[in-house]
Amino acid sequence: MHIEVISRRPASGFSDKVPLLCVPGGFQGAWCWDEYFLPFFAEAGFEAHALSLRGHGASDGHENINQWRLDDYVEDLATVISKMPVQPVLIGHSVGGAVVQKYLEKHVAPAAIL
Repeated sequence: MHIEVISRRPASGFSDKVPLLCVPGGFQGAWCWDEYFLPFFAEAGFEAHALSLRGHGASDGHENINQWRLDDYVEDLATVISKMPVQPVLIGHSVGGAVVQKYLEKHVAPAAIL
C-alpha cells in the first residue's frame, strides 16, 4: 500500500539534527503540515516529514476509509519509519496523537510531541 510522505529539507540539503515526522489527525493528510510547519522546521535546520494515513491525502485506501482501524494507521507509521535512516521525533495531532501513542507501546522514538 502506498503511503504519501511530504518532505522538506533545510536549504543546505543537510541536517545534523534528529528528523521530524508529523502525523495528522482525522480527515487530514500530510498537506495540513506542509503549508506552515514543514517549511518552518526546514528553515530551522530540521529534515521534516509528514505522512498521510491510509485513506487520506494521496495515500492508497480511500475505497475502504470506513474500515481502517487505529492499528492500521500504526502500521502505516511503522512502515514510514522503517524506511527512514534515522529514527525521527514523532509529532502527532488529534488522531495522529493516538497513532503515535499506540506506536510507542511497542516501539521507541527519540521523543514524541502530542
